Amino acid sequence: MYATVSLEAEAMAVLRDFASAYANRDLEKLLAVFLPEPDVVLLGTGQDEKRLGLAGVCEQAERDWQQADTLHFRFGWRSVSCYGDVCWVASDCFALVQAGYRQAEIPLRITAVLVRTVEDSLRIAQLHYSSPVLPDDESDTCLE
Repeated sequence: MYATVSLEAEAMAVLRDFASAYANRDLEKLLAVFLPEPDVVLLGTGQDEKRLGLAGVCEQAERDWQQADTLHFRFGWRSVSCYGDVCWVASDCFALVQAGYRQAEIPLRITAVLVRTVEDSLRIAQLHYSSPVLPDDESDTCLE
């Protein structure tokens, strides 16, 4: 069930498009990487960050953009698998966040479910990012 090299590249390109749209605060491009369905799910790291549909994705993005001056994602280790028209991705991710004079690189984990549309493009149906528990000596990532 592992994805072919080309399918892995296609799935990761969607996640990079997501990251680019987030960094550029481009709501139109951000929404374009998600399925236009009411049951699209976005789960963030906060307890209250459970969003449904494109309106929910929009709400979360606008909230994040209000809380940070810059927000850039980069991806590390990953596993991409597929079955039929569905792909799923698990990836290490790092969020470089700047708010005022403070910067931090936050380690995250992302899981995503992508679905091939009738237009033959992959779109995000579900996206979940979480913050792994780090050992005490690694938990202070502030770069002040």
